[in-house]
Amino acid sequence: MSSLDYAVVAVYLLAVVWIGGRLGSGQGSLKAFFLGGRTIPWWAAACSGIATMVSAIGFIGGPSQAFASDWTYLQARFAWPVAIVVACILFIPLFHKLEVFTAYEYLEKRFDRKTRLLAAAVFIFLKCSYTAVAIYAPAIVVSQMTGLPAEWVCLGIGGVTTLYTSVGGMRAVIWTDTAQFLVLLAGLIAALYYVVSSVDGGFTEIMAEAGTAGKLQFLDWSTSFETEFTVWGCLIGGTFYLLSQYVVDQAELQRFLTTSSVRGSQQALTSTMVFTSLYGLFVFFIGSALYVYYTQQPTQVAFEMDPDRVFPMFILEQLPSGLRGLLLAGIFAAAMSTVSSILNSLATVAVRDMLQPVARSAGSVNVARWATLAFGCVATALSLRAGSFGTILIAQGKIRNFFGGSLVGVFMLGLLNPRANARGGFWSIVVSFAATATLATATDVSWMWYGVFSAAVAYLVGSVVSRSADPPGEYHLDGLVWRRTNG
Repeated sequence: MSSLDYAVVAVYLLAVVWIGGRLGSGQGSLKAFFLGGRTIPWWAAACSGIATMVSAIGFIGGPSQAFASDWTYLQARFAWPVAIVVACILFIPLFHKLEVFTAYEYLEKRFDRKTRLLAAAVFIFLKCSYTAVAIYAPAIVVSQMTGLPAEWVCLGIGGVTTLYTSVGGMRAVIWTDTAQFLVLLAGLIAALYYVVSSVDGGFTEIMAEAGTAGKLQFLDWSTSFETEFTVWGCLIGGTFYLLSQYVVDQAELQRFLTTSSVRGSQQALTSTMVFTSLYGLFVFFIGSALYVYYTQQPTQVAFEMDPDRVFPMFILEQLPSGLRGLLLAGIFAAAMSTVSSILNSLATVAVRDMLQPVARSAGSVNVARWATLAFGCVATALSLRAGSFGTILIAQGKIRNFFGGSLVGVFMLGLLNPRANARGGFWSIVVSFAATATLATATDVSWMWYGVFSAAVAYLVGSVVSRSADPPGEYHLDGLVWRRTNG
């Protein structure tokens, strides 16, 4: 790292903090702090959504997965058309009509408060764990490039991001995410150019050698539940994975609730999902190109190290001064955009779903800022242990599918089963979570199936348990069940 590289990173960090602080003024209400006053253009919400989802986990984890394995992980892209249709028809219109701050407010209207609180608690556990990985991922790169201990880098990323998010709220998140998305994209395009140009034979040789080595294998038609990535697992399980990611995950959904219309939200969601699918192809190609590049080198050191460190090593050794700084800024951007969005959503859930129902005085912007600060400290502390979670791309997928399926299941139960009541809603989450934990610890079933398994258990248990109590009243049905949402 040269002085120019450090200067590029410093300018980026100062600009982000300045934007966050600048946009933090004049936010006198929770609607402004958490939802940007619902005045955000759909394209900015889409950029923020993309920046949130690509993250440093994908920036580093995508190339490392392709380098160490193949492209079968990308079969989950088959699921996005189904997930888009379900999200845009079932969920987005409903949440806009109800004018909710969080998805879990719906669960209290449809079931009761304890179901809402349980779902909110599941979300908080999910996102605190995920955020720890999102902070740790760039720390690997920064530590390798600068020589700083990874723990210090985790503290720096977590601290700076918590600072501007707690001050600036959703407006800061949206507009810094938009700027960070552009920095991230520029860095990846530059990296792709240098990786391809460094390979003897260029693009043609990459496709030939990677193909011969099986690195471009994409389809696996196996019907085994134990094979990690198959067409069926990624299509069926991937649909529930994406729904847990984009619809019942407050961190992502909150972006789409900042727009002024249902159509704007649908445009933002669709754009986010399509772009992130294409982004996956982009970063996996970089990983395959790295594999070919390092097979052409006299030493085989890249094949003896942690795959998550191969791309950072290439950046450090092969990119010119200044461009290394841009790539490092892009990695910071990927991490900070994800972390800021999650911290804002965690604070939203804590204040709206947990504090306000029992203490109206909790509905102030200062409480929201303190909640953001608290979650930032927790996530940063957890990031210091995130290295034990496994490779970062797979770690984040397992975390999401382990927790997210039960949330998808209880929302489907509420929307599609008019007979479902509060008792069924609450126990659907409890039993499905316990069943998924059992599946994960007692079997070798691929984690791609966790989400669909958990959702199916939640729906079935909720439907059966609901029969042991009186049906819900009209108050819990009108406008809250799919066939009545337009009534």
